Amino acid sequence: MQRYHDTRSDPLPIHSAQHEIERANLERLTADFVVRGGKIQEVGHKMSSAPATFTINPERSPVYAHLFAPAAPVATPEVVVPVEIGGARDDTDKHAGLIMADAALGNSPKWIARKHHMSEKYVRQIARDYHITFHKQL
Repeated sequence: MQRYHDTRSDPLPIHSAQHEIERANLERLTADFVVRGGKIQEVGHKMSSAPATFTINPERSPVYAHLFAPAAPVATPEVVVPVEIGGARDDTDKHAGLIMADAALGNSPKWIARKHHMSEKYVRQIARDYHITFHKQL
């Protein structure tokens, strides 16, 4: 594999009789243009009147805009738990309220049991007693 391209073996020569004829023709036309009062403005290889390169602003893109939008607060349902003073029913009602709130947020019985230090069997029993439905069962 060659590191640099060797132009000596190219099928089309860089300098040919046709190229020389075209160069001479361009020089003659350029000289005629200048004689008639025309001006030639030379532009460097890095100078361009083209606008800046196109860049995507992710904040305005419909694909990524939602990632930059402020997060809307999650509405949590208001749970009213009746509390009776003294007794086992008081704790069960509290647990039912906690389970109901977490179930409304879409948490699974296993996760709720782990969060509130209860057994999964107890969480499912309270859910049956209080008609609580879970959106996830895992």
